[in-house]
Amino acid sequence: KQWYQRRVRGANLQQMDLSCNQLVALPSSMWELKQLKNLNTDDNPALVMPEKPPPEVKGSGAEFYNVDFSLYNQRKVAGLKPAQETMPQKDKEAERKQRRAQLRIKQAQLKDDGKEGKEDSSKFIKGLSEYKEDMDSVSTYIQSSRARHDPTEEEAAEKKDVKIKKWTDALTKPSLDYTDLFPEVVNNSVGQEEGLYMWRIDSFLPLLLDDAVGRFYESDCYIILHASLKNNLPGLNYDIHFWIGAKSEIDKKACAAIHAVNLRNLLGCEQRTVREEQGDESDDFILYFDGDIEVLEGGSESGFFQVEETTYVKRLFKCHGQNNIQLEPVECNVTAVDHRHSYLLDDGMEIVVWFGKYSKLTQQKKATLFAEKISNLERKNKAKIIVVNKYDQEKQHLFFDKLEGNESEVSVEEPSEEDKEDTYSVPTPKLYEVHLGVGYLELPQLEFSSNRPITQAMLRSQRVYLLDTYTDLFVWVGAHSDRLLRLAADKLSHELLKLIKRPSTAIVNKNFEGVESALFRSFFHKWDNVVAVDFTRAADKVVAPSEGKDEMKVDLTALFTRREQSMSSGDCTTISEQWNENLETMSCFVMEGKNYTRLPAGEQGHFYTENCYIFLCTYWMFISDFNDDLLDQYVVLQKNANAGKKKEEGGGDGEEDEDEDDEEEEALVCRVYFWQGRDASKVCWPQFSLSSFRTKIREKIGSKMPIEDERCYQQQENMKLLSYFKGKFIIHKGKRPSEKDSPNVRPRLYQVRQNGNILAQRCVEIGCSSLLLNSGFCYILKLPVNKDGDMSYILYVWVGSKSSEELMNATIDIGKEAFDDVETVSVLYEGSNEPDIFWTALGGRKEYDRSADWMDVIRLFRCSNERGYFAVSEKCSDFCQDDLSDEDVMILDSGTDVFVWIGEESSDVERKLALKSAQLYQQHVQDLTGDARKLSIVRRGKENLRFIKLFHGWGPFRARLKNSS
Repeated sequence: KQWYQRRVRGANLQQMDLSCNQLVALPSSMWELKQLKNLNTDDNPALVMPEKPPPEVKGSGAEFYNVDFSLYNQRKVAGLKPAQETMPQKDKEAERKQRRAQLRIKQAQLKDDGKEGKEDSSKFIKGLSEYKEDMDSVSTYIQSSRARHDPTEEEAAEKKDVKIKKWTDALTKPSLDYTDLFPEVVNNSVGQEEGLYMWRIDSFLPLLLDDAVGRFYESDCYIILHASLKNNLPGLNYDIHFWIGAKSEIDKKACAAIHAVNLRNLLGCEQRTVREEQGDESDDFILYFDGDIEVLEGGSESGFFQVEETTYVKRLFKCHGQNNIQLEPVECNVTAVDHRHSYLLDDGMEIVVWFGKYSKLTQQKKATLFAEKISNLERKNKAKIIVVNKYDQEKQHLFFDKLEGNESEVSVEEPSEEDKEDTYSVPTPKLYEVHLGVGYLELPQLEFSSNRPITQAMLRSQRVYLLDTYTDLFVWVGAHSDRLLRLAADKLSHELLKLIKRPSTAIVNKNFEGVESALFRSFFHKWDNVVAVDFTRAADKVVAPSEGKDEMKVDLTALFTRREQSMSSGDCTTISEQWNENLETMSCFVMEGKNYTRLPAGEQGHFYTENCYIFLCTYWMFISDFNDDLLDQYVVLQKNANAGKKKEEGGGDGEEDEDEDDEEEEALVCRVYFWQGRDASKVCWPQFSLSSFRTKIREKIGSKMPIEDERCYQQQENMKLLSYFKGKFIIHKGKRPSEKDSPNVRPRLYQVRQNGNILAQRCVEIGCSSLLLNSGFCYILKLPVNKDGDMSYILYVWVGSKSSEELMNATIDIGKEAFDDVETVSVLYEGSNEPDIFWTALGGRKEYDRSADWMDVIRLFRCSNERGYFAVSEKCSDFCQDDLSDEDVMILDSGTDVFVWIGEESSDVERKLALKSAQLYQQHVQDLTGDARKLSIVRRGKENLRFIKLFHGWGPFRARLKNSS
């Protein structure tokens, strides 16, 4: 065996003689001997040869998409020293077969030693019989002792008082996260007061209705919750019913029953859910609606995917050209048919190719090939292709019947030599790119020529293009293009179609990336990947170019780099003081509709998610730190200033001014910050860019100092802007209240958190629930109190037991200084017997997280193909919900879990490679620290509570419009 192992390691082993060795099996690793030519295994009757592994195919196994995702290789590419335990492992199937072979060897040894096996079995049977005798004696003793003992009267009375367990006591509620199902109940906005609440099943999930009235649709299912007080008992009593419409689909029926039970478990009810069917409702159910129930026809669609039949427009094309065939749309009638050409009639699932009597053979072959392309690309290869030649009279009638005409109407005279020549010239196509400018649409034309023809590479996934071929107009929509671009392209295409006089057959064709039509592809140079066949080579050697391409380029270096080190508190304080020292003035405005209102001093530092704010900050800056735009403005201002001085002084050479300018090192700069809330309208920035307010700012300030604009989003602010508020940066949910609005009557909960350093400190409003508390953070609860008809507020500052002293002091300062409309401020320390009103405002005391150690290790990676290849990059430690790009896939490491978040617009390649990258990162971390992390997949809009708690101020995503495709 040792000799065999030594020889197997040799790569040049060519001969092996294993005859007369009584072998049972050979290891599967023998197939790794590539140079082995002769293997002698004679006189080994029990030998079973291992199965030969299938040939390796590039792009499978460890090499996914032509990428080697083994930890050993990727660490080597990243420049790290590969650890010994990260070397590639053996094939699992081969090891499994080797273990089976070893078992067969042991079985053969047992057969040779049959006597010992029989003796062992007899000993085992004897031991069982002795054990049975001992157990019988013990059982007899127990029965006799029970018979001698008679229970007393007291013991009998105690047995009678024993409470019989109910069947509900044996039930165990599943530990599920109901945030996605009933967020209103989790946030304590539903079910805390007496009343009636209704949910409608929509796309497998319950949707809360605004009004709980007795109006139902026969194709829908509903969940009804009735909360009431009974017999003056504390707490509310809940009755849960689910109503089934007579024409509702099976998915709605099942989801109504399931979610009714989920609602019962969430509320902690002991009552059973009640099923109500249309026309057979119970009396209690009817009384909820005062005996008035109205059932209407219709309802929402089923959650199951429904396939709609595609409608096709009948079109007739005349074929031109020989090498590169071109299709000219013509009117779909007999008058357009000519025997000099071939025609292609597209009638949906039937494609008719008609050959004229005098059409050329090459043109006929090309037309047939084009029909096959249409069937493969657009009809899933299910279209019926009918070829009509001049000898087939039956099919001739079929072609002309579809044209609603007669063959006799077509001239059959043989044309002259001049008429046989095809004089059709293909119109030069024009390719436009749709742009959204500042308040207007742009339509620049892409340049190309005969030397540089139009190619597929010109089309980018983030853009939308218009292709004008004169005979037709095509709209190409990229997979990652913006929704506004798509809407603008639809409008422009129809206007452009009417702008130029075109044939009556011209229409607008919409093409999406990856599913383009054959007609659209025909206008691009070498779009279709046709394999060039060399008939001098063997068939097994003729491959498509994609199979022989190099390994796909990927960049996974970010997965192997260390986490970004946080800036120390001392450095942050120094930088903040320097920035505030350079700040000269700061004016604050809020955008309300088309008006710009100056913020009062008491509101500075308070932001609302549905509003936008403008800050005019003037500060001193070194001229050497100017960017190109600021430097150009500064040079122009200096020239104007010098020219003004010359006019006032009546001339001069200006040398002293130049010396003064050379000595000056700093200058005043104005930066206009535009802060946009998460729930604010997207048109606010274009509206501000075109407003007279911005024009006045540039005219007034731009004549004195350089000015620049910076747009920043909620929780993605510039560190310099954050430093101006000195830690008192508070974000409220909703819209900024006006004087006409009624006072707020609901409690508000704020979480104070520092992401990475103290400069990134924010106080953000979150859901008012004790589930969102964490011992590692500090919170502020603003509670409305009604005293004699006047509304006032009290403030509780809740300090987590594991929060830092720095965070605690900052939170207390925010509570005492930033909230001016509160009467009292109370500081509560975790576990110090918080008052009942505190827990009542949070929906009752519930189990919450006791540690935030993940703040020291949390990392967010972005997986994207936008560079032209797959790359993983790391986000900074100050990330938020809006950093989750819907067009990409994100990897989030929390120290115990590795989450793979999938955006709705991400491609299949990004999803598959990101999952492989997450598994690779999981192995790398376990190799370095020894800690195993759990891998979880999270989809956009379906995030669980464990994932949500890792983000500061999580909120619902804004609804996206689905593609019309």
